[in-house]
Amino acid sequence: MTKLETMIGFAAKSGQLISGSTAVEVAIKKGQVYLVICAGDLSARTIKNFNHLCELKQIPFYCYGSCSDLGHWIGKPGRGVIGIRSNHFAATVRSLFTDGGDSQ
Repeated sequence: MTKLETMIGFAAKSGQLISGSTAVEVAIKKGQVYLVICAGDLSARTIKNFNHLCELKQIPFYCYGSCSDLGHWIGKPGRGVIGIRSNHFAATVRSLFTDGGDSQ
């Protein structure tokens, strides 16, 4: 497991993560999310819609892993979209994406 995946798990355990398409979409529109990750195996339309919504709200957006991967990391099976509610966790995850997921 990479540090990126571990950090996503920490965000979930600390209550700083929202999962599920509807919940994340609502949180984005309310300005409660600082970073969004979609699973790469979601439909192209879903990924495009979340990417567009994040662009409008100027929220960093990443496509990473699969639905089963994201669900495993956060302890909720089959989640395809997650949003991070903490600016601190979002900054850390963003830097891990930049460094390839294994930075110190």
